[in-house]
Amino acid sequence: MDPKIFKAIKYGTPVLLVALAAWIIWAPPARIGFAPEQPIAYRHDIHAGVAGQKTFDGKDQYGIDCQYCHTGVTTSKKAGVPSMNTCMNCHIAVGYGKAGVDKLKSFYEKKKPLEWVRIHNMPDHVRFAHAPHIKKLLKDGQPTKTACVACHGDIATMKTVEQVKSLNMGFCVNCHRDYRNDAEYKNHGVNVNCNTCHY
Repeated sequence: MDPKIFKAIKYGTPVLLVALAAWIIWAPPARIGFAPEQPIAYRHDIHAGVAGQKTFDGKDQYGIDCQYCHTGVTTSKKAGVPSMNTCMNCHIAVGYGKAGVDKLKSFYEKKKPLEWVRIHNMPDHVRFAHAPHIKKLLKDGQPTKTACVACHGDIATMKTVEQVKSLNMGFCVNCHRDYRNDAEYKNHGVNVNCNTCHY
């Protein structure tokens, strides 16, 4: 092999590998702005917005806390999607004549589940659990949505939920570093070891 080619491979390969690793860690994510069509045009701004206020298009907001629907957010790995029974706790009595509510009732009566499209998704090699994050970020007396904003953006103001944060490795590492250096969180075990987030 020509010594010039060998030298180029010898020194070029590590540089390319480092560049590839940097791109994987800090690449602009393809999912920012991802807002798939859902089986029902569910509006978080109406359900979780500030009670007594109006949405941008004049609809009442009800101020329902995130944990009413996403019951696993403080206790398990996944926040969870509400069961049809949770939706029907209210919609058995309210929302008659509205297209989305009528569609919900139709699914409920047929005992057919809604097939929601997941918006925020982590790769399989990432170990992420909602419970410890929410427990650390949630302040006493504050609604759950104040803890959700860090990763999901202000969903309580969104007509259509979309991914607004990258949720890539750089995003997570930077957040862990920020909280690790914050006096309030210093003793909460926030670290940046690889096995904290990876299987």
